[in-house]
Amino acid sequence: MSRIISSTPQLLALNILAVMLFLCLSFIKAHADPADIHYALPDQLAVVGSLDEHDKFENPFNYVLEELFKRAKLKWKIHEYPASRVFHELKQGNANFSVLVNSNRLDECCLVGKTPMVSSELRVYHKNHVAPISSVDDLKGKEVITIRGYSYGPFKEFVRDPNNRIKHLPTGTHTSAFSMLNKGRANYLLDYSHPSAAVLKKYPIKEIQFEILDTIDFFLVLHRSYPKAKQTMKKLEAIMNEIDVENILSLPSDAQQTKSY
Repeated sequence: MSRIISSTPQLLALNILAVMLFLCLSFIKAHADPADIHYALPDQLAVVGSLDEHDKFENPFNYVLEELFKRAKLKWKIHEYPASRVFHELKQGNANFSVLVNSNRLDECCLVGKTPMVSSELRVYHKNHVAPISSVDDLKGKEVITIRGYSYGPFKEFVRDPNNRIKHLPTGTHTSAFSMLNKGRANYLLDYSHPSAAVLKKYPIKEIQFEILDTIDFFLVLHRSYPKAKQTMKKLEAIMNEIDVENILSLPSDAQQTKSY
């Protein structure tokens, strides 16, 4: 009996402590800021950008998002993942935002913006003396340079398919890819419009041209569990319409780049 009596003050103290903790947490939750944006950045999303003085490729998407969330008054953090994991992280709720190509894989977990944030072209580069490409089938039996880390959508599988008899030459950077093309290591190079324009601006290649294989649109993606997700997405898209995205990204226009050098 004495043990029960002696433990009562300790239990009472613990109960009081638990109540105080619950009240504190309730107060914090009631007065908390809107949920932070946890941005899942695919490590392959360098389809726009430029080269710095050290030839390091810079992805300026973050400058656009910084302006977006500043105007929306939302706190945000970047979490970089391999591209293959981004959908998983969104579905699991470990991230609640991204900028991605629209896919039916996002339908269950996320809202996708109605208007592309930015677009990029997938191009086939080659020298003037090499036959132009009218479709991907024209690459069969040819030598093709690609850049490691890019998925290239269905085109990478086409290049790798042994039935297409393509000699595939992967390399690590955009600069090395164009160097290989210039030295005649292969006749064709697959690259996206903006990083390739950045390379060619710094390291011009004479008598080079390209054909467009595909145009890729990138959209804002917000997890459905985000507080007031539909209203938030509508707000973010309205702000995006007011932001001069091309100026921030310094996207090269057709007038600023020619198809041959």
